Amino acid sequence: MPKAIIEVDTFLKKRVLGSSDLADSEKIFVRKGTMFDVTEYAPDRNQHLFLKLAAPVTARDGKTQLQSVYAYDPHIRVEGEIISQLIKLNVPYFSQLNNDPAVFGPGWRQCNTTSHAMLVDFLLKGELTQKAKQQGYPEPESVYMRIVGKYGDTTDMNAQTRALKDLGIESYFSQNLSSKDLLLSLKAGIPVVVGFAYKLSGHICLVVGHDSIQKAWLVHDPYGTRLGASDSYDIGIGGAYDPYTYETMQKVFWDMGGEAGWGRIITSVKGTPTGLPTGL
Repeated sequence: MPKAIIEVDTFLKKRVLGSSDLADSEKIFVRKGTMFDVTEYAPDRNQHLFLKLAAPVTARDGKTQLQSVYAYDPHIRVEGEIISQLIKLNVPYFSQLNNDPAVFGPGWRQCNTTSHAMLVDFLLKGELTQKAKQQGYPEPESVYMRIVGKYGDTTDMNAQTRALKDLGIESYFSQNLSSKDLLLSLKAGIPVVVGFAYKLSGHICLVVGHDSIQKAWLVHDPYGTRLGASDSYDIGIGGAYDPYTYETMQKVFWDMGGEAGWGRIITSVKGTPTGLPTGL
């Protein structure tokens, strides 16, 4: 079982706040060298880690039992199967820059449709690619965008939801996703279409993996390679499995809070439930 190893005297906390802002019932004082067995682990906001301890531990008030806690990342080390697990889903990468402009205009405004097309082709095991060849289109997005276009613009998440449903994919778009929610989907083998802060509007990409050793999320960015949390890009270069560090994700995804990520959760594919919950 993985272990959390405390590297300096610190607190395990019920909430992501400074320890001085928490009641004694909401924090556990732990000394350097203390070890805990861990059943769940996930990166969280403000350089914190979420930990579910194998057994409850008594808080500083001497009576409250805490099991789901947060730790300040620089103060702790996690070793074992969870921390070493790399998730890297084998999702095809598509660029938005070569899209057919017939439906939604220039490719630079098609990040949403392109990210969803990557998701669909992965979930349906290449079905979009096959249909594009059968219908004489140069790319899978050409098929998918015409389904979306029946319901609204590429930027319309409701139109995307209805297009996915036409293809047998049930889903919903949430504005309340946490890091634990992203990991839950990735561990189920389902990539997550997400909305990132970008300039004055936003940008849609696909989260396809997580590297806990490098402390990064792996992103298919249809526009190219983003230079950290900046609004600068190597346009049309790379973009597949681009590592977004925890710090970058904090700035461009959880910029409005640790449970305020915008993304799509898939609940069933061709009638088969994914096991992911509604209401995230």
